[in-house]
Order: sequence, then structure tokens, then C-alpha cells
Amino acid sequence: MPDAGGEIGLEVLRARSPEGMPAHETPLLFLHGAFAGAWCWSESFLPGFATQGWDCTAFSFRGHGESGGRSTLDEFGIADYVRDLSSVIADMDRPPILVGHSMGGFVAMRYLQEAGPARVAGLALLASVPPGGLWGASLSMMTFQPNLFYEISQIQGGHPSATNLRTLKTALFTPDTPDGAAAIYYARMNGESRRAVLELNSTARIDAAAIAGLVPTLVLGAEKDALIPPAYVRATGRALGSRADILPGIGHGMMLGRDAHVTAGRLARWLAECGFA
Repeated sequence: MPDAGGEIGLEVLRARSPEGMPAHETPLLFLHGAFAGAWCWSESFLPGFATQGWDCTAFSFRGHGESGGRSTLDEFGIADYVRDLSSVIADMDRPPILVGHSMGGFVAMRYLQEAGPARVAGLALLASVPPGGLWGASLSMMTFQPNLFYEISQIQGGHPSATNLRTLKTALFTPDTPDGAAAIYYARMNGESRRAVLELNSTARIDAAAIAGLVPTLVLGAEKDALIPPAYVRATGRALGSRADILPGIGHGMMLGRDAHVTAGRLARWLAECGFA
């Protein structure tokens, strides 16, 4: 349900460990990517990690999901999304482990750069936008997958086409994803701020050296990712001083669908390796 968050009403979803099961000391806070919302974590990650004893929270950035601001979405930039994250963390009892997907990973890194390790216990980046922004990955897509680049640009520009479902399967999953499953996710997607996308493709940057080693960090990528290809994930890992793991056979939407358990399993192992579990 919508929850008050900062200067705008933010949708905040929570899942708690079962009654009688001691919760892990550090909570998990999930950040969605562009065009999505907190719903993308509710299918498997929130209930799955809650049953393992984690207190879990996911929220929708302003203009996304059930959060306020949908009518003025294009006015929001990355700094606004960082403010949303800050307001959610301010309501938490302990510094969380940030689990950010795609654009959400970039917002998590920016928050860590600004707030420091006193407010963040750990950082897990899933197919994250690199510290240097999207321009490199966008250039690669424009060069090697021009049709996909064009179709995504059309959707971003408010000109949906009949190829949207195919585009979604190519961009977020793999070609063999059932149409029915992709259609369910497509129906839940919303637009993305043109300002935020422009920033990610131009001026938005993270000082990777400033955050490298500040907190335990996991960098995950997907072998079949057409949006953030493995080469860019590995570059993020090198910049942050953390080896990148590339999960085989899955696409960009690595928290959704039939392969979500693979991503969740790797995240759970990292939590245990770092002593959080």
C-alpha cells in the first residue's frame, strides 16, 4: 500500500520473517530499475528472503508503481530517486543492505557515495547501470542491436508499437520466455522519466574510487543481458574492487520469472559469506 515517504507519497512493500523465527540483524532494502516498481520484488524475492529470516523492504521511486508523481514523471532526475531512497532509509531502525537492479543499482551507489557507510551495511548490484552511466551500454546496443535500440527509444518517447512484447522479451528476458509470462510483466511496466534517462546517458556519474571497499559489495550480471551486457558488469566489478559474477543463461530481468531462484540463491550465498546471515 502507499506509504508516506519524504516529500511525496511512496509505495513501500514490506515482508517480515515468520513469527517465532529470529530475524537477521540487518534488513534488506530492494531498489527497482527503470520502467518498473516495487512489484518486481514481490513475486519471489520479498517472500523468499522473508522465509529465510530477513526483514525485507521494497519501494517504488516517485512516479513509479503506486507512488505519487506519475503525472510529473519526466520532471524527476536521479537526485530525486536518491532522495526517495534516503527517506525510506530514515524510517528504518538499522542501516540496510541495498539490493539494486539496473537503475536502482546506480541510485544505490549514488546514495552510498553521498551518505557513506554509516547508513549502508552492504551493496548488492544486479545488472546495474555502471558507475559511468549508460552511454557505453547504449552505444553498444545502438551499434550491435539497432532494432532493439530503436524500439526501446520509441517506448521511452511515448510511442508504443506492436513489437513491445517482443522488445520486452529481448530486453529483459530471453527469446524462449513464454509470451504469457512476458505479457504479465509488460502489463505492470510504466514509463520512465526522460530526464532520468538523459542523465544516465550523459551527466550522471559515480566516483567508483570513493565507494570501492566502503561496504561488502556483490556485483552480479546476466549472460543474456541485452541492456547491461556482461562486459559492463565486469567493468563495474573492477571499478569497485569486487569480482563480478555472470549468471549463465538468464536475461536482464534477473529477479523475475523462472530463473529468479538462480539470482536469489547467489545473493543468499553472498549474504552468508559476508556474515550477514
